This record gives sequence, structure tokens and C-alpha cells, in this order.
Amino acid sequence: MCRFLLLITILLSGFWSNAQDVQPAEADSIPSIGEITVKGFETGKKRLDIPASVSNISTRDLQRFSNTSFVPVLNTVAGVRMEERSPGSYRLSMRGSLLRSPFGIRNIKIYWNDFILTDAGGNTYLNLVDFNSAGNIELLKGPAGSMYGAGTGGVVVLKSPAGLPDVDTLKKKQDFTLQLTGGAYGQFSEEFRWSSGTKKIKWQFMQGHYQADGYRENSRMRREVIQANLQANTGEKNRIEALILLSDLFYATPGGLTKAQMEVDPRQARPATPALPSATEQKAGIYNRTALFGVSDIYRFNPHWSNTLSATFSFTDFKNPFISNYEKRNENNFGVREKLIYEGNWGNTPVSWITGFEWQEGYYRIDSTGNVKGQPDGNLVSDKVRASQKFAFTQLQFEFISKLILQAGLSVNDFKNSFERVVGQPQNGKVPVDFNAQVAPRIGFLYKPVPTLAIHVSTSRGFSPPSTAEIRPSAGGISTGLQAEKGWSHEFGVKGTLIRSRLQFDLSFFRFNLEDAIVRRTNPSGAEYFINAGGTKQNGIEAYLEGWLIQKPASSVISQLRLFTTVTLNDFTFEEYTVNSNEYSGNRITGVPREVIVAGIDIRFLKNFYLNTTFNYTSSMPLNDANDVFADPYSLLGFRLGWQKNFNPTRLELFIGGDNLTNEKYSLGNDLNAFGGRYYNPAATSNIYGGAIFKF
Repeated sequence: MCRFLLLITILLSGFWSNAQDVQPAEADSIPSIGEITVKGFETGKKRLDIPASVSNISTRDLQRFSNTSFVPVLNTVAGVRMEERSPGSYRLSMRGSLLRSPFGIRNIKIYWNDFILTDAGGNTYLNLVDFNSAGNIELLKGPAGSMYGAGTGGVVVLKSPAGLPDVDTLKKKQDFTLQLTGGAYGQFSEEFRWSSGTKKIKWQFMQGHYQADGYRENSRMRREVIQANLQANTGEKNRIEALILLSDLFYATPGGLTKAQMEVDPRQARPATPALPSATEQKAGIYNRTALFGVSDIYRFNPHWSNTLSATFSFTDFKNPFISNYEKRNENNFGVREKLIYEGNWGNTPVSWITGFEWQEGYYRIDSTGNVKGQPDGNLVSDKVRASQKFAFTQLQFEFISKLILQAGLSVNDFKNSFERVVGQPQNGKVPVDFNAQVAPRIGFLYKPVPTLAIHVSTSRGFSPPSTAEIRPSAGGISTGLQAEKGWSHEFGVKGTLIRSRLQFDLSFFRFNLEDAIVRRTNPSGAEYFINAGGTKQNGIEAYLEGWLIQKPASSVISQLRLFTTVTLNDFTFEEYTVNSNEYSGNRITGVPREVIVAGIDIRFLKNFYLNTTFNYTSSMPLNDANDVFADPYSLLGFRLGWQKNFNPTRLELFIGGDNLTNEKYSLGNDLNAFGGRYYNPAATSNIYGGAIFKF
């Protein structure tokens, strides 16, 4: 906490000493919280006018690291924790824990514009997406069921990069971008982007390749991505958008180590035991080939009414040779989202009304066998699974006397699953796993005493049924008794700008009481299963502070100096949680650090140079529900130094950077509640990367 207070002191002293050096026009050019328009709760309003915690990761923020991974970028956001146990193995939480996510992303809804990336079973393969294909990222923290259905962990919206002017003014243009990046441990990435269009249509085509040998044995990764985005005006009132994503992903999984094994050799994969072979012998890894297609139609009836209808299709071939078993999945998903929007005035009161529905169906064939050196054996268990999600939503927003905003919404959710064992025992026909229809309301108030300051409060209910992978884990059992998580979240926040937007801040306090929390556990063979852990209390504080000490013409020796910090303080504990004779009530929630402090300094100097530095402190965290094993705290320091120059019409950028400069020994993703004490997945020590971006 002392680091945070010290940084605030430095920022404020810098503002007072430099405030007179900046011309008003230059100060006003800094994007402020009040100027950034976001999708948040489908309003398309400015961040300062939304009664909720909404974070926006801009293109500038995305480009401050190596341009290869979402992990360091998302970890700069207060209340967000993204982990990567090995290259490509993503996990993500917002204001929650990772107890439900041994791998993959669950309990968070993810969209690409209006297209649904989260499948009907509740899982999202974010690792299929090439980092450079996203233009910016929007995060809604906490339950957002009033507009986005089930989920207690929040919503992520990825947006296409801005490459061309609007099609209404476009005549004809071609833009090409080639990016190459290389680094330690065999890391190499290549991205090619082509943007073009005419007055009526524009498109972006992206091809990306990424590979890495990994820091540890058996942690190699390879990904090939082709993505296309299309936007076409088919009339004065109508626009069609389309998305194509083809991804072929492989990454090896080294497995967790005990503390003793990590201290002897942190780069080794999980070694063999008398009962099981090693991760290397079993060729443990993930193979994922996915094709995703989306199309949407946006129609504006008149200045007040518009409608958006989108459909998403995905097809996945998934294989996971694990140490103790081999899982194959064939997944077909279909989703539709429709929203009708009214924007106008009721008397003298500006009003917006959004109503619609979302419907998803998933049809899966899941095979589980034993694993013999990377090949399935003959002990086959096979299931047919159907996952169905449907919800209708509505939301009203009133703006009273331009100072008070009321936002109220709710959704009605219906979730059904069926499991049919077609090979193996027991064969009981179709086994339904249904959850009662749930109402998820949300109400929020925002008061602006002055145009640059907003105070907001909100209350919302979250509801999150177990995902298909939790009801039917990879080992092959079916847990029909697993209950849905649910609870109420309350939030109070203050956000705004000072000194002509040179100082920007966002402070939130929240409390979330969760019932029937879902927790992952493992048996002696390492196979996972899930249980309901009773209740949890999740209290937290999130703070963001950004300051521009210098904002001058590019010809100055130092043209820009920006400082920022984010602080996350968590007090998360279990309530009424007993497993067999073990009492865990009152213990800290597993895998959640109490403190995370991130700070950064961005400098632009000598006209064409820039330097971004980032510091991340993460406190210790419990690794099991008993709270008798803790991960050590760690501090990470990184930088990116670059040079960029326009040669009209081309532009060249060269950069070099480093991660973990303090050479910390830590795990970026721990195996929580791991059997045998295999909690640790050591992350890479200090390493260097470099790259080039050529636009023409």
C-alpha cells in the first residue's frame, strides 16, 4: 500500500509543478474517462455516464507489452486476474476466484462485438484468438445478468481494430501491416493484416502465427489463426457485419510440481510416480481446431429506433491427452442474440430502452479413455451432451436534469442440459440436468454533481449454473447434483477527471455474497471433480489513477509523460464450507491474493522514441482450501523501448523489451487444491523480446 501512496504523492506534486506549462488545447487532447464511449450494458454511452464499473483497454494499453499475449495486459486492470500455467493455457477471473477453472475460462461471458464467443456449455476458448486481432477490450466487472445472462464473474467484449474510416466517407484505400516478434525460449510470432474497402463495404483480413518452446519441459505451443471482419452498408438504414475465425492451436501441458521439485529444477515437467507416468511420457497437451462464423444485421428504423440481430456458429475438434486419461470432444454450437433499442425523450427526460433475447444450443460428443503415451486406450466411455441456454432481457435508463441517471434491468434465464451415455456404463438413457428459471435484476444510480465527477451505486443478482465441463469432467463421471452459484452484489464507486482531464481516477467498493460456490478438487490419480462449497463473502476495493505530467508537441525533448497505477484489495472468505470432517468456514478463498498493485510510466521523447515500464506486485495467496499452503508474493518489472517513424505513406516501428527483470521465481498459474502438493507451475525467469511493425 505504501507504494500506492508514494505514487499518488509523485503524481500530485508533478501536476502542481507542471500545470502551467501545458496549453489548454494540449491538455484537452488527452482522452478522459468522460470522453471514452463504451458498449457497457449495451448503452453506447460515455464511461462517466454509466452507473457501473466498466474498464476499457485501449489500443495504447494493448501495445505496451510484447504484442503476443492478453495476460500482462488484462492484469493491469484492477479486480482482474489472468493466469497462464503454460503458454496458451489461459484462466481468467474478475472479482472472483479461479476455483472453477483448472484450465479454460468459465463463469465469464465473452463477446466479439455482438458475436458470442462463449459456448452454450459455458466455456470460452480465448486462447484461439490472436492477440493482435483485437482493437480494444471492454470489461464489465461483477454480475451482469440483467443484459448478458448467467454469470457471476462479469463480461468481456473484444472489439475489432480501427483500420479504415467509416464506409460512408470512404472512397478507396488499401492498408497493410506486417508484424514480427521474437524472444527467449523459442518465441516467434508473425501477423499480417490487410484492410481495404469502398464507399459501401470495408473489410479486414488477418493471418497470425505464434510459436514458443516454453520455459519448461513439455510446454511447447503453436497457433495458426485466420480472421476476417466485414462491414457493409446495404442501404441507408441497414448495415451487415460478419466475422470468420479459423484457429488451429496446440500447446503441451507440463503439469504441476511440488515445492521440492520446483526448488530442484523449476523447468522440469511433472515427473513420473509409482502410479503414473510423467507428463512428457504421456505427451500431455491440448489440440484444438475451431471454426467460428458470425453474421449480424443492424437496422435503424428512424432516429429513435434500431434493431440488431446476430447469429454465431462454431465447430470445435478438441483433444486432451492428460496424464491419467485421454479426452476427445466434438462440439457444435449455435447462438442468436437480438436487441431492440429505443433512444429518445419522454417529455424533457432522455430515455433509452433496450430489450431482447439470447439463445444458445450446444451439441457435443465427449469420449474419455485411458492414455498410453499420448494415444487413447480401449477403455472407452462416450457421452452425447446437449446444452441449452435461453434468456430474455430488458433495460431502461433515465437521465434526470443531466445530473442523475437511473438504470434498471433484468433478465429471465432458463438453462437445460442432457447427458446420454452411449458407450460404457451406466447407460440410463438421456439424463436431464435442469436448473429452475432464474430472474437476474440489476439497478444502478449515478449522480454527477459536476460534469467531470460521477458517483454511482448499484445492486445486482448473479446466477451461474455449472458448465458442461464441470458436470461432466474429463475423467468421465457425471455430477447431476451440482448446484448453480447465486448471490447478490452491491457496489459504490466514484470516478472522474481533474485539472482539464490530466488526472483521471476510478474508485470502487463492492461486496458480493455468493451461495453454493463451485470448487474444483482432484482425486489421487489427478482426475478432477467439482463440489458446491457453501457460501463465500467477497469484499473488495479497486482503484485506478492516471496522470499526464507532460503533454507537449512532438518536437519537445520529452513530449509525453504518463503515470498510472491500479490497486486491488480483496477480502474473500469461505462461509459454511465443510468437506467430510474438514471445516474450512472463515478461511480465505483459495487462489485469491489480498493485494495487487500495478504501476506504470510511459514516456515519449526525442520525437520518435517511447518507453513503457510496468511494475506488478502480487501478495501471497492460499493454494488449498485448508489455507495451510501459500504461494509467496512476487514483484514483476518489465519494459518496452521503441522507435517509430512515418515515411509517408509507410510507417516503421522497432521495439525491444524485457519481462520479469527482477528474475522472480513464481507461478503465474497455480493448480489449486492439487493432490499430492503439486500446486506449482513455474513461470519464466527474466527474458528479452524484440520486434518490428511495418505499415504500408
